[in-house]
Amino acid sequence: MLYKDVSDQLREAIISKKYPENSKLPTVQELCAQYDVSAITIRRALDLLRKQGYITRQPRIGTTVISSNPENGFVDPERLPTIAVIMTGFADSFGTPLLEGALEQARNNAHILLSKSSGSDAIEEQEIDSAIQAKVDGLILLPSDSEFIPASILNLISQKFPVTIIDRVFHDVPIATVSSDNLTASRDATSHLFSLGHRNIAFISSGGHASSNISRRRGWELAHASASISLDEELFLGNLKSTLPGSSQAEEEEDVEKLIRFFSEHPQITACIVAEYNIALLSRLALERLHRRIPEDISVICFDHNSYAFDSQLFRFTHVERQQAELGRLAIQLTLRQIRQGPSTEQILLPTHLVLGQSTREISLEHR
Repeated sequence: MLYKDVSDQLREAIISKKYPENSKLPTVQELCAQYDVSAITIRRALDLLRKQGYITRQPRIGTTVISSNPENGFVDPERLPTIAVIMTGFADSFGTPLLEGALEQARNNAHILLSKSSGSDAIEEQEIDSAIQAKVDGLILLPSDSEFIPASILNLISQKFPVTIIDRVFHDVPIATVSSDNLTASRDATSHLFSLGHRNIAFISSGGHASSNISRRRGWELAHASASISLDEELFLGNLKSTLPGSSQAEEEEDVEKLIRFFSEHPQITACIVAEYNIALLSRLALERLHRRIPEDISVICFDHNSYAFDSQLFRFTHVERQQAELGRLAIQLTLRQIRQGPSTEQILLPTHLVLGQSTREISLEHR
C-alpha cells in the first residue's frame, strides 16, 4: 500500500539520522510535494510511524522524531501505551495545569490512568501497586515526600520499569525526574525584595520533607549570602499543616494562629517569601487580624497562583510562575521514551518566572 511505502522511506530517513531525534519532520504539505501523494496518504504514513514509536505529533507544533531505534516498540502497533499518573492532589494554583499539559501530550500518544494519594504514603503505595496490577506500561509519580522512597518504586527501578518523578528529587536514586528550579526561583524572589529595600525577609512553608520546599528555603538563604545581608534564622516558619494534602479545616485555623504569633513575635518583618499560594492567603488573613495590610505593611511573594482568568479585579500576589503544563508534557515525553528505549536517569530542571502583582512594594530607608 502506498502509505506503507512512504512510511518505510521516512523510517529509513529517521534511522539514517537524516531526521535526528528531537528534530521536526517536514509539514504534511511539504511531504505531499516530496512524495507526490495526497495528504491522507501522508497522515496514514505518519500515524504508522507514531504507533511504531518513531515520532510524536502535536497540534500547532508538528511532527517530532522521538527515537531512531525504538527497541521496545509496541508489540501491537494499534495499541497505545498506558501510563499511570499518581499525584498528591489537584488545585488551580498547582496540579491542574500540570495535568492539563500531561493530557495534551498524551493525546494520540498514550492512555492515562489517573489517581491521587492525598499526601498519604500508604495510599501512594496502594495506587502504585494498583497501577502495576493494571499492567500499565509506565508510571509518573508526584511523591508525597522526598525522604520516603516507596519500596514499590525501588522495586520498579530494579526491574528497569519506566518511571518518571515530577516536582520532587530523590537524591542518590537513579530515576528520571522533571522539576522546577525552585532554588533559583526563591533566590531571585528574595533578591527582588532586597532591590525594593527590604532587609528583614521571612520564609514561610508547610511542614513535611518535600524537596521543593527545601530548595526554596535554600534559595532564600543563598540570596542573603550573595547580597552580604545577615540572615536571621528566627524569620523561618516551616511547620504549617493545613495546606498539605489530606489536612482538615481545624488545622487551617491552627495555622492562622501560628502565623499571628509569628508576625507578632517578629514585628521587624517587612516582607515574606511564601512557599505556596494558599499559605499566602493564610498569611493575609493572619495579618488582617493584626490590622496589618499587604503590601502596605508587609510585602509577600508566593509560589504559584490561581489563574483568575475571567476576573481582573481580584487581588494578585507577586508570585513565582512555574511551567506546570510543560512539566506535565515533558513527564509524558520522558516516560514514553523510556517505554520505547529503556530506563533513563535524565534530570530535567525547568526555569521559572517572577510575575509582579499587587503584594509587593518598595520601602523607604527609614523602614528598613
